[in-house]
Amino acid sequence: MRKMLRTTESNEEINITPMMDIVFIMLIFFIVTTSFVKETGIGISRTMQSNVPADVADMALIKLAQDQFTINNQAVSLDGIEARLSQMRAENENLTAQLMAEKSIKVDQLVKAVEQVKSAKVNSLSVSTF
Repeated sequence: MRKMLRTTESNEEINITPMMDIVFIMLIFFIVTTSFVKETGIGISRTMQSNVPADVADMALIKLAQDQFTINNQAVSLDGIEARLSQMRAENENLTAQLMAEKSIKVDQLVKAVEQVKSAKVNSLSVSTF
């Protein structure tokens, strides 16, 4: 007697359609919930303007180096920037300032110098590095 062996062929496949639906829904969720906010900050020009004359009467050239701070090539302390600029502003109401900081200067010194220039009520300020 011969037994007939039945071979069952399995035509079962994994249905990935629901998984693809979930992936697309998650993709849409992440795209919609992502916020594109532009952070604001201080824009620093990294180009050196060596052709800026230091003896212009209506401009103060402030150089911040590691241990030396100068205004129009005259040495000044970091705390004395405001006093010197106020004195220069008394002589000229249209005083503008260009602050040139060495790349290795500490950020807190740069911020302190910018605050002192603002408190001296200088008309405009530009910041760059050298």
